[in-house]
Amino acid sequence: MTDAFFAIQVAVQAPPHDPWRERITTLVRQHQRDLSLQDKRGLYGAFANALHEAVDRCALGFWDFVHDGRAEFDEWIAGIEDDATQPWVPDPTGARMDHVLVSALLLLPNGGAAADLAAERCDLPEATWQSRATWRHLFATVAMLPFASVRSDAIYITPGGDRLGFALRELQGEGYEYLVPVQ
Repeated sequence: MTDAFFAIQVAVQAPPHDPWRERITTLVRQHQRDLSLQDKRGLYGAFANALHEAVDRCALGFWDFVHDGRAEFDEWIAGIEDDATQPWVPDPTGARMDHVLVSALLLLPNGGAAADLAAERCDLPEATWQSRATWRHLFATVAMLPFASVRSDAIYITPGGDRLGFALRELQGEGYEYLVPVQ
């Protein structure tokens, strides 16, 4: 049986020492262990609420649902983790480095309740894909997933340092072409 891939990634304006950034980073760091299904539901519910709170500060984003998505899941995990090993370099133009990338990656067995729910909720008109209403809808979807039918999942906040950030200019450039403006 194949696995579906459901992913969301948003660039949120959240400079170092921003209370929202500190809350979401703390939330993720407190859950860096194996979790029970109830704990996962709590984590993803709080995660979705934090993203919902920040939807007006989301500048760029990407989301996807792929029915045969094991390769995409593995590529995303490897890519984000490889990026984390690279040294952080200040923006050479002096642009404000006040954005973080927030990502949720989920591998869902096709035919399971989580894959069916995600597929249904991601079946949206293309004209609405980048609207803030769609992002709210997708954040809520993450919280609704029945984790008993989730094969694997990961949440990332990058860059990982409390005083580090991306310049919006950087996230609009090479390597991040897949990110599109949230409207």
